[in-house]
Amino acid sequence: MFSHKHKFEINYIYKNDPRAQIVEADSERFPRERAARYLMELHQADAENSLVMPAPDASEEELLRQAQVVGITDIRVTKLVREHEPGTTPGHYQQP
Repeated sequence: MFSHKHKFEINYIYKNDPRAQIVEADSERFPRERAARYLMELHQADAENSLVMPAPDASEEELLRQAQVVGITDIRVTKLVREHEPGTTPGHYQQP
């Protein structure tokens, strides 16, 4: 039997710029600390200093604190229950 992928939207602020990422996961939950690690990897992948990344066993508080140090704040994770149609923005009126 195959595993069902769940999609999550991560909304956050990166260096005073609101951003969003869509991620897939095997589990039904995508905790904020996991999102923080994902975002740090995403934004710091080309960083020369590996000291920016927290230890693999870092606590939730450590992950969120380290994310804030590199400019990632206000992390919110929302599970997407259905896909958006391409080219549309939910909740906004569209001109004919």
